[in-house]
Amino acid sequence: MSDGWVRRPEQTRRDVLDAAGTLIADGGLEGLTMRKLAERAGVAVATLYNQFGDRDGVIVAFVSSGLDQLEIDLDAQPPLAPIDVTRALFEAFDDTFASEPEVWRPIFAALQSGDGAAGMGEVGDRVVQYVQDEFAKAAADGLFTVEPDLERFARHVFVTRMSRLERWAQGQIDWDVYRASSCLGLELSLAAVLCEPHRSDALERSRIAR
Repeated sequence: MSDGWVRRPEQTRRDVLDAAGTLIADGGLEGLTMRKLAERAGVAVATLYNQFGDRDGVIVAFVSSGLDQLEIDLDAQPPLAPIDVTRALFEAFDDTFASEPEVWRPIFAALQSGDGAAGMGEVGDRVVQYVQDEFAKAAADGLFTVEPDLERFARHVFVTRMSRLERWAQGQIDWDVYRASSCLGLELSLAAVLCEPHRSDALERSRIAR
């Protein structure tokens, strides 16, 4: 079997991650083994271990690659206010998960047992940092009524959302309940610190205000 990594590293990595998604969709995480992945992607098993470490490393790389694409897509959109960027990020997450639930459900059910933000390691930390940066812009624009601990606030928003996603991944709630409760949780968290008229807007988005 030829090792394509030397010839075309970026495309080969993409092929590996695409193959990982296909294997997960077809057989869950149990269907993702390093040998099957190597055969599907057309690379040597040793190459996979060298590049990803183990199967968990492949899964983290798969999720990280999805996050890379979401950030590219968001950057390509017209400029948004900082709080709206956070909303758009989570909306994009949900659209991605909903488009391939057979792939993302087993992934998020498994990632919760890892280290880092919501068990997602460096990927979760990346999302927290992204949200924290947007909250810092909102604070600089004078959108908050208090001076929140931005890192703690961003981590709270992310972890509570991932907790709901874990419940969906484990079959405890359906997708519509996850979406509704996640929207409610995010907007109430924002309403707790935003000044007017942004606070009223968040309450309206939460659908809790009459």
